[in-house]
Amino acid sequence: MRGKRPRIGADDNDVDEDEHGIISRPATSPPDALSNREKLSKVCDILGIEDRRFLVLPNDGFTAESMDAEARARQRGTKIVRVLTAAICDTVSPSNAKFKAEMMEEPKNYNGDFTRMLANAGKLIFFGMRSVRVIVKSLLATSFRRLALKDILKIESEKYNEDDHVSSMVQKKAVIGSEQYSSLRKVFGVLQNGHDIPKHTYTHRVDATKLGTAVLFIQQSLCLKAGAVRDVSIAGHTFRDMPVYERGGKSIESLLEAYRVAFAEDERVGAHTFAEITRRLTKRGESKCKM
Repeated sequence: MRGKRPRIGADDNDVDEDEHGIISRPATSPPDALSNREKLSKVCDILGIEDRRFLVLPNDGFTAESMDAEARARQRGTKIVRVLTAAICDTVSPSNAKFKAEMMEEPKNYNGDFTRMLANAGKLIFFGMRSVRVIVKSLLATSFRRLALKDILKIESEKYNEDDHVSSMVQKKAVIGSEQYSSLRKVFGVLQNGHDIPKHTYTHRVDATKLGTAVLFIQQSLCLKAGAVRDVSIAGHTFRDMPVYERGGKSIESLLEAYRVAFAEDERVGAHTFAEITRRLTKRGESKCKM
């Protein structure tokens, strides 16, 4: 009688062989036909995990949206991964607690913290006092190559492009030339040895004509303090026996705004230089003269 030959024995893994010697196996479900939960259950069978209570998940697994939006979904998914990882570690290297602890340690992701740190450093550089700017810049200059630092400050400065006035000020402070970069690295060495920030010396001279507009504005806007004179060095220029003026309760910021209105951009000094001139030529306090 022609047809399939009888099964050969118990050790042939349930294999049937026909008269042509062709082997056939019982039909099984292809892996793709199994749900994700069923696949994980089979993994548990292989790893010898009997307690399956941790396998709480939808048939097709958690979606990316649910993982991001639902804390419970992420907790359950994390638990599944950790239980399976622990079982795999016990299989790869049984009784190796050190290896298992290293594999089970959650990876630390500092990318978000690093991004926030650079953003905060940018704020201090763009809007902080000079001493703060120098410290932060020296730290970054010691931590990054110059071109990398240049790119970082460019990216941070572009966050303020919506306000033209602020953007112009920020763009200037975001520039890091090779000479300044080298100087900042030296400053860091001074600071880490416990010394104060080195006294600031200008590497360039501000146009005397522009300085003149700032001095003229102060002379015309504030009251003279009688009997008070001083020598003033500003941006590489020294002015002898300069009179002292009273601000009359006005802030440097308000004076700067009025100065910008009074003179065109190509005729005036920058905000930092104007603030320094104002501090050196004036004193705080109420004005006693008539304006």
